[in-house]
Amino acid sequence: MDKNEIIYDVVIVGAGVLGCALALQLSQLGKQVALVDAFAAALQPSEPERVIALSEGSARYLQTLGVWQSLAGHGTGHIERIHVCEPPQSVASQAETRKAGTVDMQHTEINADALGYVVESRFVLQVLHAALRDKVDTFCPARCLSMQRDADGATTVQLDADGAVSQLRCQLVVGADGTNSQVRRLAGIQTRGWDHNRVAIVASLTAEKEHGGVAYECFRAEGPLALLPLADGRFSLVWSVAPQRAMQLMKLDAAAFMQALEADMGMDVMQQTGAWQAVGKRASFPLELRVAQSFAQAGIALIGNAAHTIHPVAGQGMNLGLRDVAVLVDVLQQTWAQGAWHCSMVAETYAERRRLDTLAVLGFTEGVLAAFAASCLRLPWLRGQALRGLQATPSLKQVLLQQASGLAQLQGGK
Repeated sequence: MDKNEIIYDVVIVGAGVLGCALALQLSQLGKQVALVDAFAAALQPSEPERVIALSEGSARYLQTLGVWQSLAGHGTGHIERIHVCEPPQSVASQAETRKAGTVDMQHTEINADALGYVVESRFVLQVLHAALRDKVDTFCPARCLSMQRDADGATTVQLDADGAVSQLRCQLVVGADGTNSQVRRLAGIQTRGWDHNRVAIVASLTAEKEHGGVAYECFRAEGPLALLPLADGRFSLVWSVAPQRAMQLMKLDAAAFMQALEADMGMDVMQQTGAWQAVGKRASFPLELRVAQSFAQAGIALIGNAAHTIHPVAGQGMNLGLRDVAVLVDVLQQTWAQGAWHCSMVAETYAERRRLDTLAVLGFTEGVLAAFAASCLRLPWLRGQALRGLQATPSLKQVLLQQASGLAQLQGGK
């Protein structure tokens, strides 16, 4: 062993929400943790605000870490009702006049304070960083140069921090470093997936009426359009459009942009929100599906977008990642795993336990996108019938609510 090496139980590459949550939970268990990131933490305000949707299940997980109360103190938008509707285009395309299909889901139907919460990611990072203070060693900014697995199974991670090279030796390296994961690349793990050929436009909006804790999701052929309630009464917009249209919308002035948005949302939603009064700065990013061919191998585990980058429809990405964290820690705590974090059995167990949950979320998101993008003549009628049938069948809606809120995964042992 090199005398210049620093010894840890785990090295986590990626100090975003998921990397910090994992570091906090492992440090609470008395483990020696190194947290590495190539960039400084995004703790300052941004425009538009970077927001994440946390399910009720994720909120309960953060409570177990002891950070939820502090996060709630920053202000959270409570999703008390979700209104799902058909796109106005699909209704207008029918030869006959018919009522659009809609589904309303209430937090009272699952006996919870909310179906979910909308928070600024910087606030989540702030409370996690405060909780981590003096508990882990942080290397930031630092770039991961290489990973070398030793004969005894330990891994040495070489870092470059402004020209200063460090050697970190550990039982387990966790890649929490996003879609373009350096850990995944160095491990030689390939991905599968595709570009959706869609762009998400995000912005914050002020409406004529108070949102009342209601989130709206309009499924359109071009892609979903979501409005999430913010703590200050505004909405956070995620609008999926084709690339060419995205360029046009980004160039519009505020008034023309809000007019185009009203047309896409349709009267069903606009009657509930009232007219748009103001829109903040806009940003856009491409949408894609990327799934690692393996979520783990001996001495390495991937979490969050490093393992699976999914479409933001239904806001499941961060919640899926937090379940990665919870399951990984649970596996590491097993009696048979003690002192063997570098072994293939730990990796295989984690990967297997995350397989079904991940496939279920991917199947749901991609299935919904495909169903509303398809151009079959009868499909709009079938979609409307399905939505109305779901609204009229409490037992089916309860299943969907349990999944969307993250409570089903908690009850199923994560």
